[in-house]
Amino acid sequence: MITTFVAVQLCIRAFVTYPQLKALSEKHDFYELQRVASEVEQELSALENLVYDNAVWDTTYNAITTKDIDWLAKTYFIPASYTTLGIDGWLFFDKQNNVVAAEVFQTTLTLDEISQAVTTSGIFDAVEQPSTVHTVFSMFRDTPVALIASKILPSDEQGDSNGTAVVLQRIDQSFIEKITPNITGDITFHAIDSLTPQAISQSTSFDALNLDGVSTPTSSATLPRLYVRFESQQGQTLFAISIARPKGPDKHVIVDGSLLGGALVSVLSLIVFYGFINRKLINPVYELLSLVQRAQDEQDFSLRCKPDGDNEVHQLGTRLNNLLSLIEKQQNAVYEKNQILEGLSRTDALTGLSNRRYFDEWLATLADSSSTTNNALSLLVIDIDYFKLFNDYYGHAKGDEALKLVASSIKQSLHEATDHAFRFGGEEFTVILQNTNLKDAKTVAENIRKHVENINYAHDKSPISDYITISVGVAAKAPGEQLNESELFADADRALYQAKAKGRNTVCSA
Repeated sequence: MITTFVAVQLCIRAFVTYPQLKALSEKHDFYELQRVASEVEQELSALENLVYDNAVWDTTYNAITTKDIDWLAKTYFIPASYTTLGIDGWLFFDKQNNVVAAEVFQTTLTLDEISQAVTTSGIFDAVEQPSTVHTVFSMFRDTPVALIASKILPSDEQGDSNGTAVVLQRIDQSFIEKITPNITGDITFHAIDSLTPQAISQSTSFDALNLDGVSTPTSSATLPRLYVRFESQQGQTLFAISIARPKGPDKHVIVDGSLLGGALVSVLSLIVFYGFINRKLINPVYELLSLVQRAQDEQDFSLRCKPDGDNEVHQLGTRLNNLLSLIEKQQNAVYEKNQILEGLSRTDALTGLSNRRYFDEWLATLADSSSTTNNALSLLVIDIDYFKLFNDYYGHAKGDEALKLVASSIKQSLHEATDHAFRFGGEEFTVILQNTNLKDAKTVAENIRKHVENINYAHDKSPISDYITISVGVAAKAPGEQLNESELFADADRALYQAKAKGRNTVCSA
């Protein structure tokens, strides 16, 4: 009987309780690694959008064709823009992958060395994949970098590419702090020469964390930090980033004095009071096992046990409560951080308005709502008149300032409770007006047009005005009609083209 009792307790500890606690801890470790990868991916996505917006542009396409180095330098090699965008270099190559123009700040590499380093990184092979934009990691001498490249195409993306535009982003601790501005000390950068073989062997690949369907890895890692490693196209480890490993279950020996003492006392008590021990010891152990199983199956870490007494079960229950409390706090922290990231992913960084992605999501949400069907809804599509001429003449820094002023004017002309403004892309904005018919929507559009015009922001290259102006297309659906997002947008877009055909700086409705 004594042998059986001790054996059962050992088996429960070794094969049930601690493995389940360890599995919970490992799953949380994996969620933390995914969060880190998501934060890096957000920053890389923003840089990919930057490269794409500038590479798929008729003016850039023509400059590469004519090898207009002066225009490229005047437009892109501006120190203030580097600071604003947070990047370290622009590089432009023709379709034979020969460098046309390039500038990389804070480097002693020659143009030929930079060109050779970009070529050997494999970025040109990567960008030939179906995706227009691609990112690879490489090493410039002893400095790890991200190379974000896009095919250079006309604005309508028709025809063959005549070259490749590449943004260079150094990867160091300052880059890590930029992607987590509100969470100081959360993530640490590690150069390759500072990584131990153990850290590399226990790290997780960044590419693996960004693949759909990756299951939670089983790891015997014992390091105090979790590592994500970044590799070149050739599979060479370049650098890593890490976060502190969340506290897991305490390490215990399977056999200790408390177990032996508890076994002896339990056996003596079992002989005399078998029924009492069954109620106080055996049943609580199975309750703990059931609690762990429920927490793992339901992913509900708010569950708590209520240990009774001061024996082995009580100690295990107390430690289990501490672990579940820790995991719950970490899970809430991950949720809050993901909420921050979700907000960033839906916001245009320059203007502060919602972005194109959120515009599509919001329209789809409205289309599924019965309230939308019962009420009127209007859509404005807004375009800054002759903005490419403005950018070519004043430069991108002034263009960014103009975009922010127009965005501010739009927001000031709206009711926050029912209206929502978005930066649709480039110099184009959209506004969704809930509970607003076509007549009232035209009034709102005219107020926005006047507000922008009255800013008196100089536009010397505009054929129609001395100042920045906008054209607005308006479309609406009547109460009782089902919202068709694509049809409503197409109507507003046609109205915008009517406004442009009438000389711009005007409002037209579908």
